[in-house]
Amino acid sequence: MILSRRTLLAGLALSGAGAPVFAQSAPEPQLVPIELVEDTLALPSLVKLGHKHGDVIMIEYFDYNCPWCKRSAQDLPALLKAEPDLTYALVNFAVLGIPSVTAHKVALAYLQLHGPERYLDLHLALFRLCGAVDGERALAEAERLGGNRKRLEEAANGEGTTQWMKEAFTLGNSLGFVATPSFLAGTQSYVGGMTLAQKRQAIAQARG
Repeated sequence: MILSRRTLLAGLALSGAGAPVFAQSAPEPQLVPIELVEDTLALPSLVKLGHKHGDVIMIEYFDYNCPWCKRSAQDLPALLKAEPDLTYALVNFAVLGIPSVTAHKVALAYLQLHGPERYLDLHLALFRLCGAVDGERALAEAERLGGNRKRLEEAANGEGTTQWMKEAFTLGNSLGFVATPSFLAGTQSYVGGMTLAQKRQAIAQARG
């Protein structure tokens, strides 16, 4: 397990990923191959929210220690309410160091044990925390929401969880996601933070 974690962290360090982008204007959209969008949608760790079969799918690659990701999470309930025909998908993309890796391991363990229906509560809870979010703090929140610590720890340390994280990193790297959050809307990618209004504009553009 230690070797797997070191391998993952080495890949993240080499990528240069993770620095949040604070910009007044929306990130410039970039066309991406449909195959990479399809590969993202096929990730077993993908969490789908909102409409089950939305007319547009927006995907967010995020890290629990990213300031712009926190802002994005705060906007999520309002976005889902404003866009009832939207499918919004989350990809755990732990790129901001060891605390993020351990926090995301717990989040993915919670996903495995409790499913996507309960995941949103944990997702929002982790982003409400002040300061760095690590595995221990994530475990405490997961327990508060009804998770069993022993089962969560076992799942978090399982090879399946490590594989999920590696798959997300590899795919994010292929998409050129060098900052968190990064988004896909249709076949357009957006690297960096987006406001609620900017997200809705990207969704409207994806609808054509």
